[in-house]
Amino acid sequence: MPEFIHDNQSIFYELVNPSRFSERTPILMLHGNGEDMEIFNDVLLLLLQAKSFVLMDSRLHGQSHPLENGSRRLSYEAIASDALALMEHLGIGEYDVIGYSDGGIAALMMAMRSKSIRRIMTIGANTDPSGLTPRSRREMSAAHKTALAEGDEHAAELMRLMLEEPHITDAQLASIICEATIVLGSRDRFISKKHSERIAALIPRASHIIIEGAGHGIPTSNAKELAELIRTVL
Repeated sequence: MPEFIHDNQSIFYELVNPSRFSERTPILMLHGNGEDMEIFNDVLLLLLQAKSFVLMDSRLHGQSHPLENGSRRLSYEAIASDALALMEHLGIGEYDVIGYSDGGIAALMMAMRSKSIRRIMTIGANTDPSGLTPRSRREMSAAHKTALAEGDEHAAELMRLMLEEPHITDAQLASIICEATIVLGSRDRFISKKHSERIAALIPRASHIIIEGAGHGIPTSNAKELAELIRTVL
């Protein structure tokens, strides 16, 4: 698996159907908190004949890891910066981004900064901790305290990130010029439906799509519906 060095971080990535990048706009796939690129395996199997992809393990996730002087503190801004730098490194001038959960937050931040992004799709993303449901905030807070008590610094950092970030403003959402599809499962217990709808309402060229019966884990639980949506939208 190839490796890209950015900001004292070793970022691992994978290219799927790279020979078709020139004829099909590649899609960058960004996973969620505590996961890696394999979360998209079921979706990719359904789209191998139709699409090309760049997959990335976000910093401190999967096979990506800090170098000797690399930070072990996470931020969505840093994840977005890694992804933007990777696509520039690969020389890809135009691409789409699909971000799941935390990856969706990073996708929004990328779209706020780059004109190379044609379209984004977020799945179960929030723009502020207030967009999390009260139940999920309680569960994350409890998990954070447990991780600290057990000395699990990595798990504690994953929870801290979701409890303290992001803080994307209305004006920043309004500045996004690319097309956006904001996706939420009708039974998502982590993200408030009103919050998700508000994200779509604030982005000028956005639509909001509910996948009926789906929870938060759409890439695995509803891979067929997601693959079909990707075919339609991207």
